[in-house]
Amino acid sequence: MSKSISLGKDSIGKLFLNFSIPAVTGMLVTAFYAIIDGIFIGQGVGADGLAAINIGYPIVNFGAALSLMFGVGGATLISLYPKNKKIQNRCFSYIITLNIIGYIFILLIVLLFNEKLLYMMGSSEQLLPMVKAYLYPCTIGVGFLMLANSLNAVVRNDKAPTYAFIAMVIGAVTNIFLDWLFIMVFKWGIFGGAVATAIGQLLSMLFLIKYFFRFGCHFKYKFVKFNMSFISKILMIGFPSFIMEFAVAFITILFNLSFMKYSGELGVSAFCIVGYVFYIFRMLFSGLGQGIQPIISYNFGVKLKDRVKKTYSLGHKVSFGVATLILVWVVFFSKSLIKLFNNDPLLIEKASEGMILYTSAIIFLGANFINIAYLQSKGKSLSANILSVLRSTVYVAITLFILPKFMGEKGIWLALPTSDLLTYLTTLILQKRKLI
Repeated sequence: MSKSISLGKDSIGKLFLNFSIPAVTGMLVTAFYAIIDGIFIGQGVGADGLAAINIGYPIVNFGAALSLMFGVGGATLISLYPKNKKIQNRCFSYIITLNIIGYIFILLIVLLFNEKLLYMMGSSEQLLPMVKAYLYPCTIGVGFLMLANSLNAVVRNDKAPTYAFIAMVIGAVTNIFLDWLFIMVFKWGIFGGAVATAIGQLLSMLFLIKYFFRFGCHFKYKFVKFNMSFISKILMIGFPSFIMEFAVAFITILFNLSFMKYSGELGVSAFCIVGYVFYIFRMLFSGLGQGIQPIISYNFGVKLKDRVKKTYSLGHKVSFGVATLILVWVVFFSKSLIKLFNNDPLLIEKASEGMILYTSAIIFLGANFINIAYLQSKGKSLSANILSVLRSTVYVAITLFILPKFMGEKGIWLALPTSDLLTYLTTLILQKRKLI
């Protein structure tokens, strides 16, 4: 994208397309990292391989959550100070340093707790060797993923969303090729899928790093003494991004434990497939939220309130349209995608029924993502954080505790949709009372 673009003067529709299309596409590419692994492992290893990935992947989700908090928080703060290069470089330096510290923390957790951690996440003795074979290479790749996610946010906010998108494509294409090579040709199984993902993430990270060495780039990393007041701003602004991604890890663990109780490994495998497909939908809305973020942040910063309102309204309209199309597709065509993962008729039927239930409130999911991104972009971190925590942890935990007692396995599938509905209703109430 040309840097001649004007966030304060160009039409909202044009800006929305310029920022949301690369952001959405980039998020979809991110989803393909996981999905391609799932398809190759489902076909090359089987249903137990899918269940093993689902149990080990929350560690990767946790790393992604931290990186999004650092990256989105820092990049938003950079946007809020468009003319202050000193603050921008301090944000940039903190983003990198925080990611390094976060990765060391994850590495220590995996090394110190090992098998105890995996059993807590829902593994059975049968699945444990596969979970280990997947998780350990992925743990190495998490460091690359974290830096890639955070640098992607900075590059995108530096009016170069296309470059950020290309970085994601490079990683995804590499991952697809190496998945085929390592799993189908070399027969490395689940270990091969993990190694392929790590290498793809490495290449994405290296391409993004290259952006900051180009001529004229004013972002320079320098280790600076921690200013906790400054860092707290980054963490508070980025916390909704953290909680939305961390929720995936939290939800996955809770759901794995619930499905293991009600239907064993087959239930976990079905949830894994649904989770992969739903990840695509979630990334769509995450991309839309990221697409409106630079526009709202800039115009709010220069006090152009009408443009902020127009961007917010457009985000909701597009989100509603996308959610409606997804819902129709799931009801009529979801089985065709599920079959890509595995051909077991029982697994396909269970996953298909589960997907319809799990996606039933996707219109509210899209609205929640737009609402949270809107508050986040305006620097209203507390309000955004409250909604994120309610949606991602509190309401899910409550519904997952209550619904299965009355509805059995169907109650597990309906826990997340109910949470999204409750979050949307909570937002309406808070908006009506002008509390957010």
